[in-house]
Amino acid sequence: MKRSRWVLILCIAAAFFLWVLYTLSNEYTAYFRFPLEVETNLDGRANISQADNTLFLRGKAKGFFIIRYSWRKKIPSVKIYAEQSLMGRYPEKNDKFYLLANDIHNLVNDALGDDFQVETILSDTIRLEYRQVRSRLVPVQFVSEISYIPQYMSFEPVRTYPDSVLVYAEEPYLDLIQEVRTRKVTLSNLDQTVEGIARLEIPANARLSRSEINYEVMVSRYVEMTLQVPVTTRNVPSRRELIILPDKVTLQFRCPFEEAPELGAGDFSLVVDYNEFSRKAGGKIIPVLEQAPTVISHVQLTPQFVDGIIQNRY
Repeated sequence: MKRSRWVLILCIAAAFFLWVLYTLSNEYTAYFRFPLEVETNLDGRANISQADNTLFLRGKAKGFFIIRYSWRKKIPSVKIYAEQSLMGRYPEKNDKFYLLANDIHNLVNDALGDDFQVETILSDTIRLEYRQVRSRLVPVQFVSEISYIPQYMSFEPVRTYPDSVLVYAEEPYLDLIQEVRTRKVTLSNLDQTVEGIARLEIPANARLSRSEINYEVMVSRYVEMTLQVPVTTRNVPSRRELIILPDKVTLQFRCPFEEAPELGAGDFSLVVDYNEFSRKAGGKIIPVLEQAPTVISHVQLTPQFVDGIIQNRY
């Protein structure tokens, strides 16, 4: 008898549980209130605004959605994007705008997802505020990690198109933004020129005129060359003579494979300034490479330092 009673209780509990699942799986018409956040593209103004009034809706949703909504202490905002053509403007109110419910019905429905179907937006007019902001053109900083296969490299900085973007922000945020960085781009084992698109990191409290830029990494095959280049002097007084030892230095560098046959010692200029040398206590100085082809890189001097002897002229 006791066992039969427990079986009966379990059956009733199981039946009740199945009834709850069935009931909550059905759709019901209910009323909801949501905070509303609207992003737009008004020129010279902030792009996001929290609506002054709550979005009041009637719609269909499953019981599970209604229960979750009822139990939440803080209802998350519904976020939509509305083109500036939908925005109305209050007369004589500089920063005040509005949206009509009929214009955003589909936007709100899409934002709420498949769990909710909007029947009617009961809030007739959505009141918004978009403050005026300043703008400034700032450079784009390309952030990357690039590696090449042996005998290949890039001889010039990564090209970005465009190389600067407009930043919109209120004071004092705009004054703190000196550059806009891209998300890190990783390229491995390059042996040819690569083009791509990099997304931009949006600074806090700001928006950008565009969300991404194009980039181009110029890759060339290189060779290593060595040349004997004479060291010359300048600013030597008329009654002095500066003798450089050694008077020629071995210059080692990398250059594009196709440019190598055209390079010679005459394309380079190594100079020691008399005034700088005379201030050196040790009598040694590094020659300055004042002239070199723009296509070279990884330049090394052997020896790195040269000696000098100052003599009087008679």
